[in-house]
Amino acid sequence: MTLTEPSALLTDPRVWEIGSLPRSGKSGVVELPRYVHRVTKSRKGREPIVYTFYTRHRNTPEAWPSIALPEPLSPEFGPSVAICAALERNGDAFHLHGTQLPRHSSKEFWPEAHKIAKAKVRRDHHGAKDFTALIEAFQDSPVWAGLSKSTQKGYRQAAGHILDAWAFDMPDDVTTVDAQQTIDGLAETHSTANGFRAFASRLYAWGIPRGYATSNPFAASEKIPGGEPWQPWPDWAFVTLVEHAPFNMLLPAISALFTGQRQTDVLRMLRPKSTDKVMEVRAQKTKNTVWIPIHSAYRTWIEKGKADAVHMHLGVRGAPYKTADGFRAEWQRMMDTKPFKRFRKERIVFHGLRKNAVINLLEVGCTEAQVGAIVNMSEQMVRHYGMEVSSRALARDGMQLLESRWAEVQPAALEREQNTNWKPAVRIGNRWQRSEREE
Repeated sequence: MTLTEPSALLTDPRVWEIGSLPRSGKSGVVELPRYVHRVTKSRKGREPIVYTFYTRHRNTPEAWPSIALPEPLSPEFGPSVAICAALERNGDAFHLHGTQLPRHSSKEFWPEAHKIAKAKVRRDHHGAKDFTALIEAFQDSPVWAGLSKSTQKGYRQAAGHILDAWAFDMPDDVTTVDAQQTIDGLAETHSTANGFRAFASRLYAWGIPRGYATSNPFAASEKIPGGEPWQPWPDWAFVTLVEHAPFNMLLPAISALFTGQRQTDVLRMLRPKSTDKVMEVRAQKTKNTVWIPIHSAYRTWIEKGKADAVHMHLGVRGAPYKTADGFRAEWQRMMDTKPFKRFRKERIVFHGLRKNAVINLLEVGCTEAQVGAIVNMSEQMVRHYGMEVSSRALARDGMQLLESRWAEVQPAALEREQNTNWKPAVRIGNRWQRSEREE
């Protein structure tokens, strides 16, 4: 008969007499599992060596690379055959339960494969709360369902990095050192590294009260410097935009400047009536409703748009954007043109307008609470965005104070020299000599 369960192959060791295994079940002897075959290597004057391999689709154009198996009499043989049966192939890479394995010819292949297989059994049959289970539970939660599609997209990428690193490890086994090493390993792309850190920290925060971990190793980890790819737009950027951008690209940028909203929320704005004094915006990311008073200069730009349109921002064909991707594609095509070469060089991006909005509000004296209410941002984030404003304001106030009280602290020598007809020293030969003062 033919056995279908690899573990049953170990029940009768007599059938595994090396080098004499029949391949047919007609004689009543157990045959090798599917895709398993034996190769005998003859050696002159020495005993031949018999190797065991797993080769799926052997002798066909779709044949897989041969994977060396343990000896059939060993305890590892049955589990190893079961692992091979569960493998998936993607090009030259093998995946087991969604995790990529080391090269099949490397010494790390089988230890890692057995680790993943054992963890899968533990997870399926004993309810182990490893990273795979944590991510699956988080993605099935109402918290995940409430996230915007763009946030979910970024989180899925970060979740992939976590699964690559610790798929079947327990969250409490990861230390802050492990967390930082993984962040640093992604540092070539700042946004990827910091996005990974943000997701991992949020994942732990969600998992701790649900029994997946007792502490968050990412809480004390460090961001990769320069991870924010945006900066506030300088004056020349607005000049370029007004001179060269079509109106369907210009108006969304103007809206971002006056309202401080995210690009996705800007594109979903409805056109206010001429009598409206406030715009109502529903934030996709936070699900908050924001009421934004309409600035008089902003209304002038709004009135330049299509008067009978329901949506304020329309695409090149006069229809509202169904998704933000359509706008981003048009924006990128504009950025690829010659007038916007400097934008590309200095990394001026649309999201920087949100920072402009925060800075403008702080510069005119708005409180952090007022700014947060307008741009739909926490006071902590307002402070982060407005650090440059705070530095400039502190420097300006400090210099004004020094100006008003300079007489109290100036060196006496400077005061005496300022009260005379002072002339600088001149160089005569190799020596400096003070010039004669005029009487």
